[in-house]
Amino acid sequence: MSNTGSSRRGVRATVKSTVRRWVPDQPGAWVMATAPALAGLVAGTEYGRPTVAAFWLLICWILCYCVQFTVARWLKSGFSRRYRGPALVYCAVLAATGVPFVALHPGVLAWAPAFAALAVASFVAAYRRRERSLWSNGVAVVASGLMPSLTFAYGALGADDAAGVGHAASFSFTSGGPMSSIPPLTAVGTALFLYFVVTQFGSVLFVKTMIRERGSRAYLIASWIWHAALVVWAVMAPVVARIGGFGRESPLASAIGQAGPWLVVVAVLLLARAVVFPMLARFRPIRPLVTGAVEGVSSIVAFAGALGLTLA
Repeated sequence: MSNTGSSRRGVRATVKSTVRRWVPDQPGAWVMATAPALAGLVAGTEYGRPTVAAFWLLICWILCYCVQFTVARWLKSGFSRRYRGPALVYCAVLAATGVPFVALHPGVLAWAPAFAALAVASFVAAYRRRERSLWSNGVAVVASGLMPSLTFAYGALGADDAAGVGHAASFSFTSGGPMSSIPPLTAVGTALFLYFVVTQFGSVLFVKTMIRERGSRAYLIASWIWHAALVVWAVMAPVVARIGGFGRESPLASAIGQAGPWLVVVAVLLLARAVVFPMLARFRPIRPLVTGAVEGVSSIVAFAGALGLTLA
């Protein structure tokens, strides 16, 4: 019986180890990587119509995250053969999925330099074993924050518009003319970029105050200031959008203005989380599992706020 139990435990351990080599094992990281792109897709569907290109791009982005995870682990391990297989397989799958997309939508390559620079920074952090550093986390936040501009463009403006047939040019910063083959910067995409960069970097600071930087007064104060600034931004965003050159009826000012109360509620909830839980941790230990659960709920709240921002 004991041999059978040991064998089962050995099999479970082997399966778990194999899964961890192939699948990113941090639910919070999955949410941070995919939520912005999904929000852009949902917003694009609301403003335009569901398109194959938008869903296809989301799949490519998920594969990009898997590539980043496996390649970073391979670099961190000093090019261990143990991690080389998953990295090569994900790269091949991404190429098989992404090359046809690029062939049909070559304009997306205009965004490639930005994502390439962020990927290089991420891999350098992994190679130097600094993937948990604040700047490396910031790189990941910016990369995921850029994706709504693309998923929104291919949804709201449509895959056909990338070839020059436009029907929603009013969402673009540029005035007049149809959407070109290059997915343009849009008011909604920019609003989502700002929103997710601010909220997700706030999540980075909060988690650090609870785990890796627990007890650090500097990180705690930085987290509180960041989240307080988010509350101020949520209150002042409609005014700032108009002052910044967007008219009262512009998509950005209109969206933020209508979603203002929701943004304030989300910002206040995130601030309360950033203040209350680190204070509770001073009196009794809070396990990382609990912190992860709290952050999971916070991510859902933040995602709902993103939908309120764009669909209000």
